[in-house]
Amino acid sequence: MKTHWDKKSRLKNSKRGRRKCLTHAIKGYMNEWFYVYCKNTSLHGFRYITMDRSTMIESVLWFVVCISSIIFCGILMLRLWDNYSNNPIVTTIDTTNPIWDVSFPGVTICNNNKVYRLHADIIAQNLYTNGFSIDESDKFFFSLMKLIRPDKISIDNVTAWQVLDNLGMTVEKLMEQLMQPCSALLVRCAWIGEIRDCNKIFKTVKSREGFCCAFNSHYNLNVKHNELDEETRDPSDFNSTDYDITSADHLPGVREILKAPGSGRDVGLTVALNVERHMYKATSRPYVGASVMIHDPIDFPDIGAHMASVLPGHVLTISVAGTSVKSMESLRNIPIEKRLCYFDKEIPGETRYSYQSCISECKAKNIQRLCGCLPFYYPEMHKGIRTCFLPDLECLLSIRRSSDYWKKGTCKKCLPQCTDMTYHINIEDIKMDDVEFDSDITRGLDKSNVSFVHVFFGDLSYVEYRKESIISWDSLLASFGGIFGLCLGGSVMSVIELIYLLARQFFKRQPRERQEPSRTSLPPASEMFLSIPAERREVQKPRSHKKSDDKRVFVTWYQTALHRRETTNVGDVYRDPVEF
Repeated sequence: MKTHWDKKSRLKNSKRGRRKCLTHAIKGYMNEWFYVYCKNTSLHGFRYITMDRSTMIESVLWFVVCISSIIFCGILMLRLWDNYSNNPIVTTIDTTNPIWDVSFPGVTICNNNKVYRLHADIIAQNLYTNGFSIDESDKFFFSLMKLIRPDKISIDNVTAWQVLDNLGMTVEKLMEQLMQPCSALLVRCAWIGEIRDCNKIFKTVKSREGFCCAFNSHYNLNVKHNELDEETRDPSDFNSTDYDITSADHLPGVREILKAPGSGRDVGLTVALNVERHMYKATSRPYVGASVMIHDPIDFPDIGAHMASVLPGHVLTISVAGTSVKSMESLRNIPIEKRLCYFDKEIPGETRYSYQSCISECKAKNIQRLCGCLPFYYPEMHKGIRTCFLPDLECLLSIRRSSDYWKKGTCKKCLPQCTDMTYHINIEDIKMDDVEFDSDITRGLDKSNVSFVHVFFGDLSYVEYRKESIISWDSLLASFGGIFGLCLGGSVMSVIELIYLLARQFFKRQPRERQEPSRTSLPPASEMFLSIPAERREVQKPRSHKKSDDKRVFVTWYQTALHRRETTNVGDVYRDPVEF
């Protein structure tokens, strides 16, 4: 038992001894490496730590100074990196940009009357012949307006489905046929003072106000929706318009986004409207008139559109001001999580990204998720989606009143555009008087029933906010180098020196015998000779046969490989080199 504990204790002592030897070897290696580095580095201050004639206090003082400089350098670099990573974008303002570089806004005009009496009477005759009463027909038409502005209706769901089935058409098709045709709403149009055919420069579009008439609207540039071709358009459609394909390229705002050559009322769009108050059947607002929406040409007329109302016998003047946000190409290298915006062609399937259209599409998807249908005025995003009808109004109304919907429906994937144009409007509404005013746009029109709308840029320049990276990668590297040089006096070569020294020390393998030769292993005799001490050689006394009292013997040898001279006392008896 005693022998077992003795072996166990000896084993522990041997392990502890090996661990101490290893620790001692590592410390010795680190001390040697640190000594060599301080002697040879180009960094300021380190050579004073291992200076030959320096005291311990001086070495410790310089060591503290060097460590403090390293810490200060690290703090400055971290602050610079933190500022770069948290605020990578800088914005500058430029107010000298000409307005003719800006796209003219899209102008969407919607009559407040959503059921055109003339078309409703045609559809009502069909209902009468199939057994529906006048009261049921009127309740049905009055209720259709609620599809745009959800509210309670007076018709029951069963009757509503029966009427729709009897008509044999979809909700979307029914609402399009019941709108006032653009050919009736738009009496006269002028672009930059030149009279144009309204039927050729305006087109029927969907908007949050239902079916409307739009100028310079190009929503299809940023989304992929299937629009009806001219060949597939229903001949019974009251709003179908025959466009001259060959001359469409010369029509303003039809094929491509339009730009105005200047500012002022005479350099813009002028439209004469006839809302036909005697044709009102069901209106979305408690007055006779039209709504004018100003929006980006590629946006769906919903979120972000500015709206103004015009009444019969009034002149509505809309002065538009533009504000541009332009992101430079240097922002593409910044992650989306940092710049928080999308460039064009960065979203798969979209040529021109629109933030407002993305929000509208997100709202539509949430309505579909909660109610299982999509309002008719939203563009068709996917085939097979059911269109909301009168029985779905309760769900649509509850969504509009619910605050949880907006929390759940937050569209996190929709980010602003990196390059975008925002429009701001100033409105002036004046009632017309009979003052014998005459112009091409007003000549021959009944000013008591007609409204006039003027849309134009109010200034010759616009404000542009340019967003770019606050610092590029090469400037960031140069800033780090400046901090490194300020605190430690270093450069790229200092880093290379450190890497070189670490690599050299790591791969260096020298036998210990060459570094510390032992007394027993002497070099060959051809490389060794005995010599007289230096003090004796300086006297240069004549050689005497009398023995000297100095018993010390110095052995000196040369190693050709190491080029080093060492002197070792190997005995107490002096011998002549010849005798050795």
